[in-house]
Amino acid sequence: MSFLYPSFLFALAAIAIPIIIHLFNFRRYKTVYFTNVRFLREVKEQTDSRSRLKHLLILLCRILAIIFLVLAFAQPFIRNKSTAVNTGKKAVSVFIDNSFSMGQLVADVPLIEQAKLKAREIVTAYAADDEFQLLTGDFEGSHQRLVDKDEMLNLIKEVQPSTKSRSFSDIISRQMQALNKSNASQKVIFTLSDFQKNFSDFSLLKTDSNFQINIVPLTPKITANLYIDTCWMESPVQIRGQVNTLLVRIRNAGDLPVENGRLTLQVNNQTKAISNFSVAASSFVIDSISYTITETGWSRAELSIIDHPITFDDTYFLSYAVSEHVNVLEINESQFSPFLNALFGNNEFFIFQQVPYNQLNYADLFRHQFVILNGLKQLSTGLSAELKKFVEQGGNLLVFPDANADISSYNALLQLLGSDLISAFTMQKKTVSKVNNLDPLFSDVFQQVPQNMSLPQASGSLSLRKRTTTTSMPLLTFSDGSFFLNKYAVGGGLFFLSAVPLDKSYTDFPVNPLFAPLIYRMAIFRESSPANALVIGHNNLVGIPADLSHSDQVLRLSSLSDEFIPPQRLIGNQVIVNISNEINQAGMYALKDPNGIEQAVVAMNYDRLESDLRFLSMEELLTAGKQLNIRVIQNYKRDLSNVIAGQGLGLPLWKVSVIFVLLFIALEIVLLKFWK
Repeated sequence: MSFLYPSFLFALAAIAIPIIIHLFNFRRYKTVYFTNVRFLREVKEQTDSRSRLKHLLILLCRILAIIFLVLAFAQPFIRNKSTAVNTGKKAVSVFIDNSFSMGQLVADVPLIEQAKLKAREIVTAYAADDEFQLLTGDFEGSHQRLVDKDEMLNLIKEVQPSTKSRSFSDIISRQMQALNKSNASQKVIFTLSDFQKNFSDFSLLKTDSNFQINIVPLTPKITANLYIDTCWMESPVQIRGQVNTLLVRIRNAGDLPVENGRLTLQVNNQTKAISNFSVAASSFVIDSISYTITETGWSRAELSIIDHPITFDDTYFLSYAVSEHVNVLEINESQFSPFLNALFGNNEFFIFQQVPYNQLNYADLFRHQFVILNGLKQLSTGLSAELKKFVEQGGNLLVFPDANADISSYNALLQLLGSDLISAFTMQKKTVSKVNNLDPLFSDVFQQVPQNMSLPQASGSLSLRKRTTTTSMPLLTFSDGSFFLNKYAVGGGLFFLSAVPLDKSYTDFPVNPLFAPLIYRMAIFRESSPANALVIGHNNLVGIPADLSHSDQVLRLSSLSDEFIPPQRLIGNQVIVNISNEINQAGMYALKDPNGIEQAVVAMNYDRLESDLRFLSMEELLTAGKQLNIRVIQNYKRDLSNVIAGQGLGLPLWKVSVIFVLLFIALEIVLLKFWK
């Protein structure tokens, strides 16, 4: 039998205490007087014999209880016959969770510092010729190599908090990958973490019998946390002078409700609005905050609340662009529409251009946000292909076919766009009977839908050939159920298809009150606005319209303190910028061209998964560990170097020692109570 903590054996000297007490009580005498001396002598002889035996048994129980108590602390074990196998070279991987949640204070010490201390204790338990690997949430390439004991201890000192969060399965997989590079006879894994539920995906873990997996749960102080979860704009299009409403989701991860919380909005470093909110315990609330847009160009918005002690998620960054103008292009046969010219030509917000079909430069398409095909008799395959790219990259396209149009050429375009097909024009008087005012396109058109609204009429129209693979969104519908105007989502843009020409000979739509607001909305509306807020660590791709005349120029990503060139590539008429691993600090970052002009502003936020302060209990960890053959090291405040030194040495006997302690204490009680 061997001992894990043999130094505790010095406490065996404590067995002298009950012996001294026994001897002291043995020398004490009490005189009792009886009238019959002969009877007293017989009683004394019998009583002395029983009393001496009783006290000796009590003394023995006390001595044995102390002995086994000392043995329990010394942790005896029976050495395995195969212990010699454990003396070979070892490769040890240690993961230190350095995510935001590890910044919590326990006894005025951050959890990450306690994790670093325990990591050093783990390394100390192994021999100088063993190999070590350090891993953190950053998954740095330099941490994939195996180092010696001294370098490992130095690397542990350098670990700092990080924005990165990793799942448990990814961590173990990464540790296995690193240890596979070693030819050591034993490969041991340690994971030190608070084991947030959001990242503890034990069910996805694939274990390997070649690896000994140990987890060290660091018990955090459960802290209530109030944080801004996400934010989005009520309107997908921002226009100067309009009231913009932000919808903000605020979560309360604590057990107590929050009353009269304060939400502040700053835009371009100016306080624009303040809102009060209340949120129930373990719940969320969606608060709205409104302000008037006064500036064009890129704006930087910052939402903030006040909450302690966890503050990294109390601020949410948002960016958006307000255009000075919307570029509108009409493509016609030769004669331009007076209705469109009257609609856009006198509005300073729109820059309106009319181009004959035979003079069209395809590159001009991509300098506009809204393109109208008006009365073209035939569409070329080249134009159809360019229009497909235009819509997929976020442009809006409206088609008014000619009454005598080449149906096959139009259907070629419609097939490319994935919409329904059309059939030949037929003369039949129809009246629009239904307006789909539930479509977002109509959200700002009506304050209240009129009861007797005058709706467009047509003397002839194209019919629709439905395709099972398409999903059309009817905007205006005739009384017989046939379509007048449909909407289709294509890529990042929208495609609008009319059944009637834009000609007063066939319809009164151009002079109908619905015409102007509906066409305006088509010009500025976006089905899905670009991501205004990105998350650090995610695969973030940002598309910037390319200047094809300077396609070799690169974009730079800059903040107040740093500037670098992110990965980027030219795809079609856009520069796709990859913002994934380069940014670790939340805030605003500007994408600038070589001339220093801002092409876009990117808002970066910390991952809110770290804000959910729910952790696996020890019971949950033990259950998962038992299923996956993972050792859970409980009570991490112990010296882990001694704990690890006893791993795999044999059969532990400390629990048996504790049982014997309790047994001898119980026996002593029985002797004192029932032996008279």
